[in-house]
Amino acid sequence: MSEIIDEAVSVVTIYNKNGQVWPWKIKWNERIYNTIKIGFHQPLRQGRKLLHIFSVLTDSQTSFRLMLDTETLHWRLSEVVDESTS
Repeated sequence: MSEIIDEAVSVVTIYNKNGQVWPWKIKWNERIYNTIKIGFHQPLRQGRKLLHIFSVLTDSQTSFRLMLDTETLHWRLSEVVDESTS
């Protein structure tokens, strides 16, 4: 089951020495989700703003679509998919 969301979320992010970035832990609705797999990462330009879109699978079998705004460095949750009901 997929649900469209548009909420700010807290994300613990990992940056490696090669310049790659990964959302590692996500806090949403007072719950912490651990990322176990990155489905995809896609940079997206909206006007002059650069966003990074991530699809991640968590340890609770929930997938998140996240957006990182490179101007503000804020994360937004745009979609949640409960894999156990798909």
